Amino acid sequence: MGKTLVYIVLLAVLGTGVYYFLFRENNGLYAEKEANFTIRDTSAVGKIFLVETDGRSVLLERDADNNWTLNKKYPAMRIQVLNILACLRTQTAMMPASEKEHDRVVKLLAGMGTKVEIYDRKGKKIRSFFVGGQGPNYHGSYMILENGSQPYLVEIPNFEGYLTPVYTTDTAEWRSRLVFRVPAADLQSVSISYPSEPLNSFTLDNSGSEPRVILAPELQASFTDLNKVRVKQYMDFFAEVNAEGYLNGAIGMDTIIRDTRLRCKLSVASKKGGTTTLDIYWKNLTDHGRDLSDQTSTDPTRRPTDVERYYAVNQASHDTLLIQALSFEKMFRFGYEFYQKEGENRMNANPAPVNNKKAPINYVQ
Repeated sequence: MGKTLVYIVLLAVLGTGVYYFLFRENNGLYAEKEANFTIRDTSAVGKIFLVETDGRSVLLERDADNNWTLNKKYPAMRIQVLNILACLRTQTAMMPASEKEHDRVVKLLAGMGTKVEIYDRKGKKIRSFFVGGQGPNYHGSYMILENGSQPYLVEIPNFEGYLTPVYTTDTAEWRSRLVFRVPAADLQSVSISYPSEPLNSFTLDNSGSEPRVILAPELQASFTDLNKVRVKQYMDFFAEVNAEGYLNGAIGMDTIIRDTRLRCKLSVASKKGGTTTLDIYWKNLTDHGRDLSDQTSTDPTRRPTDVERYYAVNQASHDTLLIQALSFEKMFRFGYEFYQKEGENRMNANPAPVNNKKAPINYVQ
């Protein structure tokens, strides 16, 4: 019994030593040549290139101000970039693919894997590897270094899941959904025009020493005392606003937009330069497969509309966006509201010249 215990202890020590030798980063033979998928100092990363065998690719590049661009054209989504950097910093080779799985895994990596190339800020390649599918029980993903012979199961310690989705080449997943990022101090102007309610349109002009709200000519003389509290609140709404997603290329989207009512035109200008103008449309409830078979009207002015989302078209980039009412509805104010006293809202204010067809809501949201 004593000898058996000694053998067990010796085997455990030897096993630990072998594992330590093979996998300890920057020391073990395999860690250096075959299993080093970790980049501890991700602050040194300047470029990430992802490409699949079908040609789809994503290029992420960091500028001197630590901002990331996508495919040399669009701002990259910050949270997605932080996610891949965190993955590179913590992912660890746990074990080689088993002898039984070796050939199958290598074949899948070669045929369907995503190649990942990591470069430093000077453009020098510091790592290159292929990412394949998930490991057993959806834990970790199989990876192999470029020119490597041994695939490994790579995981993030204490993370339940696999890593393949982090290395997606779907550009829509990487592109920033930012619509406005204009702090109040940088806001030059905001203009909203309502085609069905022109008297409620307005422009907030912040180009002078004090902001002012310009109403329709028919109304301006009737409103003189600007509510500066409301103006300040409104200017803060544009500090950071995101869309829910892009609808570019969606089947039938052009037809849907053409047959949908225009909610308003919203234009936001920054003192630092640049103006973003959106054409915002009501979203019919029948869009995208919602079952409203009892709604038979073909008149777009009578169709029920989605209270949670709108469509928007960016006039400059021609992107079609899906936006949330939660983010944008608070911007759709009527000009006269900026001249109301605190506590007044659309329900108890009834200036006769204003064509207010929309159900009243409170100002602060």
